[in-house]
Amino acid sequence: MLLQEDLEQRTVSVSIQAAKLSGRVLRAAITAVLQKMEQERTMPKVGRNSMKRLTYKDPGANTIEVSGRIRSFERYARKHQVRYHIEKELGTDPPKWMVYFKANQADALTAAFKEYTKKDLTRSSRPSLLTQLHKFKELAQSLGRDRVKNKEHGGPER
Repeated sequence: MLLQEDLEQRTVSVSIQAAKLSGRVLRAAITAVLQKMEQERTMPKVGRNSMKRLTYKDPGANTIEVSGRIRSFERYARKHQVRYHIEKELGTDPPKWMVYFKANQADALTAAFKEYTKKDLTRSSRPSLLTQLHKFKELAQSLGRDRVKNKEHGGPER
């Protein structure tokens, strides 16, 4: 019943350019559309995929472990058109992720990882926003205290 409802609610538009529209031409067009839909459903797309979709035709997949921020890695993987699947390892702190990818995508994944690690290293070397905020807060408080001292001692006002 659920499958029937799903099929009824789904529409597909097909555009055919032919001098004479016969049943044979219409059947060929619909067959081509159905084949394309099946291929899109089963072939891995660029970016994050299910494990089933990633290993549909070739069950072999390589893995790499990523720790920390996975969202920033995903941005670089999509940029380099890597097809991948991510699973989180349970019970690890900081979180660790297993990234599954196809062997023929190793070059693209290497390029994505180079860019990701470069960005991650620059992020870890610069001070955090909270640290900078505390530093400026203390600076503002010390300037306020200096101003109050100058007023009390009759120092020059600005």
